[in-house]
Parts: sequence; structure tokens; C-alpha cells
Amino acid sequence: MGKYDRLMLWGAVAIMVAIGSLSIYRVSESPKIDPEIAALKAEHQKLMNGPARQPGPEPVPAIHIGFLDVVAEPKAVNDYAGHLRTRLVEHVRPLTPVPVYILSLPTPKTVKSTLEETTIAWSLFEPEVELKYWMKRNEIKPTGFLIKRMGEDGKIEQIAEVGAKALSFTDLTCKPRATYRYWVVAKGMESDLEHYPGPKKDVVKGIDTSVQTRTPSDTRAKLVGGDKANAFLRIETYDRALKKWAGKTSMAAPGQKVGSSGWVLKGLRFDNFTLVADVTDDEGVDRVLSTKD
Repeated sequence: MGKYDRLMLWGAVAIMVAIGSLSIYRVSESPKIDPEIAALKAEHQKLMNGPARQPGPEPVPAIHIGFLDVVAEPKAVNDYAGHLRTRLVEHVRPLTPVPVYILSLPTPKTVKSTLEETTIAWSLFEPEVELKYWMKRNEIKPTGFLIKRMGEDGKIEQIAEVGAKALSFTDLTCKPRATYRYWVVAKGMESDLEHYPGPKKDVVKGIDTSVQTRTPSDTRAKLVGGDKANAFLRIETYDRALKKWAGKTSMAAPGQKVGSSGWVLKGLRFDNFTLVADVTDDEGVDRVLSTKD
């Protein structure tokens, strides 16, 4: 290798060393970036790019509320919708009018008692019922009636059931000298007003109105003779089976009971030559008997 060639080689090496030294110097002189500044820069870049979109909620299925229209499936809203106040506005679809059937009810009217029977009579009336706009009222007659009775013991019991055409009932089981109270209850079918359209249902309905009666006594007395010291009275008892009166004559002094009849002779006197007896009957009621009766 010649002298000229060696000079060229060493020159090239010198240039390369100089360039490498200059690069190392620049790297060592570059300022370091603060980690907090780097984090703020990354957060800023994230905000500039916008938040990552989150997946939306699953669709809500359609809802059916009775007779209302179907509630539509909710739709996605804008971000500002969270600041709005919402409210539910019902939209009721008018119902087609349908007939409803209301049971007529019995109300007791009269009651009459004899020695043989007690008869109660009633009539029907249309009760007041609150109806909705879609109800067309129709009356329906009972299919039967239940007769309830309360005696002097205060116990209410059902004593009979009669047909749909009956408007009276005769009670043959009453005892004499007793007080009874009667109710009449209807059986039948009427519409269920809680549903649309109202299906018919079996009902037993009545009102609080009742009637009361007092059965007559089955004994009676007649003054047939006597004087101021003693009286002769004929006490008769009604035989329901034979449907006639039967009795006997008993003698009693003032202040004494007349046999086993429950009657009591309180006093005897004459009024214009007519014997008069002051007595108390078997129910404790004061009476006046005379031989003229």
C-alpha cells in the first residue's frame, strides 16, 4: 500500500470517529421528559379522542297492562336526556259496552201469625249498583229464596228454601206466645263487575230488612159463674192437629191460679148484678172477664 493510500484510510477513520462522538454528545445533552408530564399528555390525548363507547342495555320487552295499549319498546336517547324530567301518560282505549246482569233482591213486606201458622210475604226490587261506562244494566230474577228465622233465643237459622216464583212462605213450626223475626235471601247468578266482560257467578244475597211477629196464645178463658168468694172459669186450649178448641171448667178464689193454664184470678166484683172477674192471662196481661162475654 502506498503512502497516499494510507493517508486516505486514516482520514476516513478520523471522520467516522468524529461523527460518532458528535452523536453521543447530542444524546447526552437531550433533556429528559418528566413522567407526570407524560401521564398528563396521555390523558389529554385520550380526552381528545373521546371516551370509549360502552355497550348499551338490553332491549326491554313490550309490556301489556290490562286494557291499555301496548307500551312501546324503549329507544336509545341522547346524552342530555338524563337531565329531563319524564312522566307516564296513560292512554286508555275505550271499551266496547257489554251487558251486565244484576240480581233483583227480596224485601220483606208483611208477616201475619195465627194459632196455626205464620205467613211472611215479600217483593223484589232492583238494588243500587255502581256501574262503569261500559256496563249496560240488565235485571235478572232469583232462582230461589232462603227463609231465615230468629227465635227468642237469638239464634238465626235457615228454616226453608222456596222456588223462584214464590213471593210468600208459611211457617207451621212456630210455637204459641213467642216472638219471631224473619229474613228472605235470594239465590241466583249475576255478573262479576270486577272483570271485563263480567262472567256470571253464583251468589246468595239479601238485605238487612226483616219483619217481626208475635204468635197468639193457645189458651183462652171465659167466666161462666160464681160469686164474690169463688169463680168458675172455662179454660180452653187450641189443638193445632185437630184445629179446634178443647177445655174444662175450673174453680178459683181471688189470688189463686186457674188450674194449670197460667191464668190468675185477681178479684171478683158485681157490676149492675153482673159478675166481673179481674184476671191475668198466661202472658201476664191484665184482662177483665164478665158473665156477659
